[in-house]
Amino acid sequence: METRNDEVVRDAGTSCAETTLKSAVWFLTFNCNYRCPYCWEVQRMERGEFKPEPYVDSARWVEAWNRLCPDVLDISGGEPWLQPGFIDMLEAFDDRIRIAITTNASHDLTEFVQRISPEKVFSMTLSYHPSQRMNPEFFLGKCLLLKKRGFHITVNFVTWPEQMWLLPRVKKMFESNGVRFHVDPYAATPYKKYEFFQREMDFIRYYVGDDRAHWFGGVDTTPVLCSGGMTHLNVQPNGDAFRCINDKILDKPMVGNILDENFRLNDRWTHCAEFHRCPGCDKDKVQVRKLESPEQEKTSEPLSYTL
Repeated sequence: METRNDEVVRDAGTSCAETTLKSAVWFLTFNCNYRCPYCWEVQRMERGEFKPEPYVDSARWVEAWNRLCPDVLDISGGEPWLQPGFIDMLEAFDDRIRIAITTNASHDLTEFVQRISPEKVFSMTLSYHPSQRMNPEFFLGKCLLLKKRGFHITVNFVTWPEQMWLLPRVKKMFESNGVRFHVDPYAATPYKKYEFFQREMDFIRYYVGDDRAHWFGGVDTTPVLCSGGMTHLNVQPNGDAFRCINDKILDKPMVGNILDENFRLNDRWTHCAEFHRCPGCDKDKVQVRKLESPEQEKTSEPLSYTL
């Protein structure tokens, strides 16, 4: 059982402010106990180009998120369960924040299901990685433990070429046990390039939902006004906040750092020419307006909200 961190619980507070922030994707850490070959973090670390940030003290995160109070806080990584005092931190978040967690489910879940209510953590995405050491039956057992305890779970599966042909078998294993199954097409990186044959793409397309259809091409590249930065944030392990992960990758200006008590959200929707490349984790949460001409942006009324 994980030792409680009384300081985190004591200092949590309930200071939710009036805010326009509806959602946030939070990369709590880029540390991970898995080494999946298709993970960009692993690929860059293997080449000495990337080193995960040190863990920020959980009490600081509790203060920041209880101050910002997003409707939905989507915790991802790396592997978030590696954060020291992770369960204590979840417990200390204001109950008005609805939490989602993405995890590889490799850690002991018995304390979690006894201390954390599915009313607080309303959604869990369990990433299934056949290349790693957990056997399928044990992973399924973890899924069923959460499901029977009332947690809404989804198993996510990446179509890395060496595992994509497992799709029919894997989908059946989970769905026959009442577990929702979601497919993310492999987004090839400069380090692990792979050119899918048309028959491979056709095979994958059968299993992919509309939310990832842009992977197959034919997307609308029209610039948009986006609510990212005002109603949605993408937050890095050091607290840096961007409209989306694309802005971080493209080295665009950040909104600020949420660990700064003077942090402020944008007060209007902002121009984006890269929405067609927006990863699903952000694209699912922002609102956009297409810009058919530059004049539309100039005449768009600002949405004057501040934290």
